[in-house]
Amino acid sequence: MAAVTRDTGRSRTGLAALPGAAHPASRIEIVENPLAAQNPQLAAEVEDEVHRALRDEDLGSVQVRFRVCRDEADGLKFICKVENPPRVDGDGAAPPWRWWSPLLETAQDFRESLEEGLKVRRHRLALVAGIGR
Repeated sequence: MAAVTRDTGRSRTGLAALPGAAHPASRIEIVENPLAAQNPQLAAEVEDEVHRALRDEDLGSVQVRFRVCRDEADGLKFICKVENPPRVDGDGAAPPWRWWSPLLETAQDFRESLEEGLKVRRHRLALVAGIGR
């Protein structure tokens, strides 16, 4: 299980994943995860899911932020933002990507939502590649 990010207000650089056979590794940086203060187990689970889902994607460097939404009636919910940091155009890196999750409650909800976001990204990349031929 991944170490849980503590919300100290400072950035924490994640370890780059080992390269997969099909794609270069993505460098994943968990910038903020205030879930750690509310539910450390959930925080660790969603961080694991981020690394598992993104490690073999051709994303280059990505920054991940979580936000907590607490409601007396609904309890703890969270959202996640994944995005490539600003970069120089034409540097040969993967195209930029930004993804926002819906409001979520569980690591499984998060995994399913992130997988759907990646599926949409892959589809769009395939369309662009087809147009460029």
